[in-house]
Amino acid sequence: MLMIRLIFVLLVITAMVLLGLYLLSSDKKYLHYFKQTIKYTFFLVIVTAVLFVLRRILYV
Repeated sequence: MLMIRLIFVLLVITAMVLLGLYLLSSDKKYLHYFKQTIKYTFFLVIVTAVLFVLRRILYV
């Protein structure tokens, strides 16, 4: 559980840095990286939720 929180905090920091770089430089590549980070974060959340549900179902 601690590792998931750490990954989430690092992803939030990464997203904020990329968004800040985009706002400061107006370079579209940072916005693209930001969108990719958000997309892969959602994939990570979905996979983690599925694994938690499977663990709950299989170990009852």
